[in-house]
Amino acid sequence: MWTEDVLKLKRPFREGFGQLEKIMQPSPGIAIVGAGLAGACAAFALHRHARVAVFEATEAADQAFRATGGLFHPLMTRRARPNWQHDAALEALEQLLDAVGARVPVRRGLLRVAFTEKQAQDFREAARTYPHFVQWLAPEAVGERFPQVRAPYGALWIPQGGAVSAARLIEVLLARSGVPVHRPVRVVDWEETADEVHLHTDRGETYRFDYAILAPGSGYRAHPELARLPFQAVKGQVICLQRPPSLDTLPLVLANVHLAPYGDQIFVGSTYEPAFTDLAPSEAQTRWLLEEAARWVPEVSRSAVVAALTGVRVIRPHRPLPVLSPLPGRRRLWLFSALGSRGLLYAPLLASWLPEVLERPERLPEAVRLD
Repeated sequence: MWTEDVLKLKRPFREGFGQLEKIMQPSPGIAIVGAGLAGACAAFALHRHARVAVFEATEAADQAFRATGGLFHPLMTRRARPNWQHDAALEALEQLLDAVGARVPVRRGLLRVAFTEKQAQDFREAARTYPHFVQWLAPEAVGERFPQVRAPYGALWIPQGGAVSAARLIEVLLARSGVPVHRPVRVVDWEETADEVHLHTDRGETYRFDYAILAPGSGYRAHPELARLPFQAVKGQVICLQRPPSLDTLPLVLANVHLAPYGDQIFVGSTYEPAFTDLAPSEAQTRWLLEEAARWVPEVSRSAVVAALTGVRVIRPHRPLPVLSPLPGRRRLWLFSALGSRGLLYAPLLASWLPEVLERPERLPEAVRLD
């Protein structure tokens, strides 16, 4: 359970963010290990409160979003029920997008197509229960409003759903925060003392900070202390199609796969592969994605496949919620991970708590803590 006090942790990402009560005194040094979405959101949330530095092992750190497509909406469960902390999460995301402005274009509105009659029943119930979130469209209504889409069981129209380029969002957040980003620099080990954290890099350097927030994404497997945590890495594949003129008005579509139009291309994904040996794209998965996409938007069957991309997302298999928590037995070493396919929904919210909870971890909801 989490208390009402914890639910008030939400903080806006607007320019006035730095005028909030300064919780941490004096300004501490905070390392963020990983420049993916979690790390970028953490840097943006903390840069007015602390001296922050980011360490990233690779030149590009948006790998998870190659697997998820950068979609967000409030009813991401299979039965279209509200996500954990859905109101606060959507508000934090909207405030973040408002803060970065036009630098990160947002595609609004999402058509969630039912792919079985049972799911259609669940969707109709969701529309009755949450009319402020979604609108039920019968098959005929879908055909009238979105003639490119085939929805034999009907669909939900979700105005608050959308998509952004996660890579662009990460780039802008890091630039706006103005913090130094050391890349490619791999943190290979760490030590915690009573007063600070020592980070050791693959360049033979040692850095000292008051706190370190580990947001390594799938890189957690390289660190013994993290590798034994109850996480799972899941490979996902996305294909990029040439967008024909006949699909110029195609909305964002989500069924058993998603179709996300960007410019003259359509991204289709994602596969879910918990057992994998490499990150090479698979021709079989490319065919499957194209076939499934054509079930819902038949016109894409004639589209050329421009590229196939893969990525890895991290989940907690037995507790499908993200993690923001000190590591077990630690006070200054934190983990920000396991965002799964809901990174855009949860990373801004959890990051916005950091200025308050970093020195007060007891205020964190139990749901996001490590056991």
